[in-house]
Amino acid sequence: MPKKEEQTSAAGKLNLRYIFGMKLRNYRKEKGLGLKELAAVSGLSASYINEIEKGKKYPKAEKIMLLAEGLGVEYNDLVSISLTGRLSEVSELLFSSSVLGSFPFQLFGITFENVMELFTASPKKAVAFITTIMEISRSYDMHVEQFFLASLRAYQEMHNNYFEDVEEIADQFVSRQQWKHYPPPGVEELTATLLESHGVEARAADLSKYEELKKQRFIFLPGNPSQLLLNDQLAPSQHVYSMALQIGYLELKLGNHVRTSPWKKFDSFDQVMGNFRASYFAGALMINRFRAEEEVKEIFQSETWNSDAILKFLKRHEVTPETFLHRLSQILPGLFKITELHYLRFERSAGDNEILLTKELNMPRTLVPSGVRLKEHHCRRWLPVSLIEDLESGQKNGKTENILIGVQRAQFMGSGKEVLFISIAHSLRLRTNINRCVSLGLSIDKSLKEKVKFLDDPQIPVKQVNQTCERCQLDKSQCSERAAPPNIYKSEEKEDGLNQALEQLTSDFRENKMKI
Repeated sequence: MPKKEEQTSAAGKLNLRYIFGMKLRNYRKEKGLGLKELAAVSGLSASYINEIEKGKKYPKAEKIMLLAEGLGVEYNDLVSISLTGRLSEVSELLFSSSVLGSFPFQLFGITFENVMELFTASPKKAVAFITTIMEISRSYDMHVEQFFLASLRAYQEMHNNYFEDVEEIADQFVSRQQWKHYPPPGVEELTATLLESHGVEARAADLSKYEELKKQRFIFLPGNPSQLLLNDQLAPSQHVYSMALQIGYLELKLGNHVRTSPWKKFDSFDQVMGNFRASYFAGALMINRFRAEEEVKEIFQSETWNSDAILKFLKRHEVTPETFLHRLSQILPGLFKITELHYLRFERSAGDNEILLTKELNMPRTLVPSGVRLKEHHCRRWLPVSLIEDLESGQKNGKTENILIGVQRAQFMGSGKEVLFISIAHSLRLRTNINRCVSLGLSIDKSLKEKVKFLDDPQIPVKQVNQTCERCQLDKSQCSERAAPPNIYKSEEKEDGLNQALEQLTSDFRENKMKI
């Protein structure tokens, strides 16, 4: 693999080729010349000029001189990387934009050349398109990191969120170890492994005296030896995940090692992808896919829903609810071929009416509301939302349960689609005023009915749900849980009525039923 400096240099040469091609095309258009006409006055072939304009070739100095003379422009104007007018934005996007410069086009089968060809063929339209997207992002207060994370989600969805190469590296790592028990590896085993295999000293630490650090799950300090400081307020299972994450970084030979968790800021897509792969490795280390496959089969083959089976899984593997359901979002597509799923994470601060969707993975992108709906209220009938409220209600009444597990068959109004939701609500250790609910939604179809026997359990509640209160047609007499008026539904209903009236008027006019 070429070094980063070499990659940057190669990208710079590509940019120069395409910048030159755009300028040549722009000058030719300004002069009102076709390819054949420029060929005639420059002495170069039309096909060669066309390849230059597409950024496929960069001419030698003597040929640039011929083109400049044929166009009646200065040589330096043609070779300069500066662009004028609207095209000046192209130069800024190519050389300065952190979004375009760092966007992982290759993940989606698009080469940098493909992107440049778009700019070259119609630079003004391409710039307008890109700047429109950037303007939308500013309007919604979306940062570069959110573009990176959206790209990562799309990448996960393309691969059904299952990555065999990382699974195999985790399996090979496990086979080399001689732990006392597996799975899962315990704190002692991983502490010894980190030190012996990678020279990293891991230990619990009191971070409470550092105001900005006390809510971090871990702090990684590079050095000789490197130090992994684990927040002593967390449970052993959370320490295990933090150490497994570090092993993932080291075993996968990833650069851009994140030093804190939760991360403060991703500077590049490489950091986002590295963190994802290391996290995937950690999940595979803690929950072996083949053992989990047998355990999930046992749960699915039961004729009745059993939340105790979920609790036993959590305790057996010593993992958090988030790690468990997130791992299932990988294993179910990979080993069970259940790809129509949604992984969601909601959070709410104590005393706050707003429930935030803080993490999502939708395969396919249907039914569930997107996190960019900044001012809408998620349907309170929806299990992931209602379970947080149930947890908070119990806390107010002095109940000591710190975890609730629920199941629901959600029937989405309008689409008629049905989703099985398995949700787990719990309080957070470091942010004690926040409750979280993680949820896995499985689209109910013929295939799922064959694999999940407890779907017909009459004890599973069936709820008519919508995406958000603002989009729901139910009035207060039909839905006591409503958190906001149906403003968007009313607006769309009014628009539909207007369109129907216009269609009726048009029909009446054509049939001569009325005169205008």
